Amino acid sequence: MSTQLNLKKTPFCGRARNAQKKLPGPKQFELWRDQLRNYLISKGLKYTEQRWKIAELILSTGGHVDAQALVEQVKKKHAGIGAATVYRNIKVLCDASILKESLTDSTGRVFYELYDEGHHDHIVCLDCGEIFEFHDEKIEALQSVVAKKMHFEEVRHRHVLYARCTYLKERE
Repeated sequence: MSTQLNLKKTPFCGRARNAQKKLPGPKQFELWRDQLRNYLISKGLKYTEQRWKIAELILSTGGHVDAQALVEQVKKKHAGIGAATVYRNIKVLCDASILKESLTDSTGRVFYELYDEGHHDHIVCLDCGEIFEFHDEKIEALQSVVAKKMHFEEVRHRHVLYARCTYLKERE
């Protein structure tokens, strides 16, 4: 069964927009800059201000953004930077463990978020397209029990719930 997911932003459903997601501060940006520089050096790649400008803009989104939206944001701010350069830098940021793939919609569009050591799962609102994060120890424990019961050793997982917003129903 395939879930049709249309993440076009429609009028917001009324829920507090990812209030739990705090945007990074200046210290975090310096840590990312050093991490990116060290990664590039380790791979024999050049650290350039253009590369950092792209990274800084991407990282300031706070995550849950698709690659095309990132290209558009970079082009708005830095008209001379092309889409291919942005896509290459998204890959570099993922390889450097600064950015990570968050989820993929039914059309194959990939969404990214800031790399975070702490595990969380996602709920995607099918009404407004907003992506919400959650973590529940009971769900995590149950997934492990199911894997063991079926003779699997869990390596990683990605849990995404696609749901309709009850706030909209309540307002109708």
